[in-house]
Amino acid sequence: MFKNYFKNRYLRYLNIKKTLREMDALNERLIREKEIRQEFFANASHELKTPITSIRGYAELLESDMIKDEDTKRDMISRIKKEADHMNMLIADILEVSKLESNEFRPDIMRVDMSVLIDEAIETFRPRAEDMEISLYNYAKPGVFVYADYGHMDEIVSNLVSNAIRYNRRNGKVWIHAVNEGGFMELRVRDTGIGIPKSECSRIFERFYRVDKGRSRVTGGTGLGLSIVKHIVSCYKGSIEVNSKTGSGSEFIVRIPERFEK
Repeated sequence: MFKNYFKNRYLRYLNIKKTLREMDALNERLIREKEIRQEFFANASHELKTPITSIRGYAELLESDMIKDEDTKRDMISRIKKEADHMNMLIADILEVSKLESNEFRPDIMRVDMSVLIDEAIETFRPRAEDMEISLYNYAKPGVFVYADYGHMDEIVSNLVSNAIRYNRRNGKVWIHAVNEGGFMELRVRDTGIGIPKSECSRIFERFYRVDKGRSRVTGGTGLGLSIVKHIVSCYKGSIEVNSKTGSGSEFIVRIPERFEK
């Protein structure tokens, strides 16, 4: 009887100890999540202040009637519109990140033809690519598919192609390839751009992290594109990796299960 008594007490002790460990781990996770949210909103506020300050400055100059030259006025108005567009993009990306990080991931699953989706992305970005004399190539054969939310797949392709153009060189190239293999849809986006230092490859998926901050400001990047891509890929239980070398371009490889399972 005494043997069973002490055994039960010991088992109860082990259960309590396990529960306390789980509570400590949960508490640490909640603290970390709070810190991440605070950091995110602090960075978002900082990113929004830049275009707001610029818009206010140009508006005050126009309002003061100090600027008499009509060409200068038109240039300022154009800059205000550009900064407003950048703010809209940034807010849209912030909302997208917030939605993906919440527990409201409810994709509208359909059969997505990746070749068609890539063709549409190429047409969307062709004017920007032509400005830099960059050639875009779709090597995805018809029939490459994935059962997923069309908007999510479009977000992945659009962000990767947009970055491949933004960080490319004049007269550069971008290759987009997709294939079904081993139960996965594999998407590859390769460019002839400036590349990414090896020391920074592990950080490029962080929110608001930019390898080339100056180029991002000029070309209008929000610093959230790759973070959004990683979140979407994670929600589909897929993977993303990057192969890059400074001065030799980059290749992003996304693998997503052909059929989404909750």
